[in-house]
Amino acid sequence: MKLFALSHCGSLLLHMSTTQTNGDGDKESDFDFVQEVRLRASEEEVWDALTEVEQVKKYYLAPPLKLEMKTGGEILFGNADEVMISGEVLEVRKPDRWVHTFRFGPQLRDGAEGDPDTVVSYAIRRDGDETILKLVHSGFTEENQTRADISGGWPIIMSGLKKVVEEGR
Repeated sequence: MKLFALSHCGSLLLHMSTTQTNGDGDKESDFDFVQEVRLRASEEEVWDALTEVEQVKKYYLAPPLKLEMKTGGEILFGNADEVMISGEVLEVRKPDRWVHTFRFGPQLRDGAEGDPDTVVSYAIRRDGDETILKLVHSGFTEENQTRADISGGWPIIMSGLKKVVEEGR
């Protein structure tokens, strides 16, 4: 197994080059996007930053329109005129795990029209006086347009979440 680590705004980006099961029960494969960030905040504060619409609006690239925090619930990001990202909640285990599907809306699918739905999981755990948030965006079987797009977006989103949680902005 090869392990690559890149520093980005205080975050640690990991990419595993072989399929394995991680400690969160998620499969990590060649095409998964994996990022961990260490936060000076409680697990509850991190959970709230991920799941409360008013908090998410502060850092996410597309404003949240709907976050139904229940299994089978709907998630929508975008604006009144268009849905940019949609998904279905697969698992909610407050305060340490949230899993949902992910699909770009029609206006963002240029080059990604045939890309399958993917899965985003967030795992939250305490480590001393910090909380670790691990994001795994999985379900990719190849390097496709969705994979390329999320690889640029998640580092920005996670950096913004870190600022919101730690600095209140």
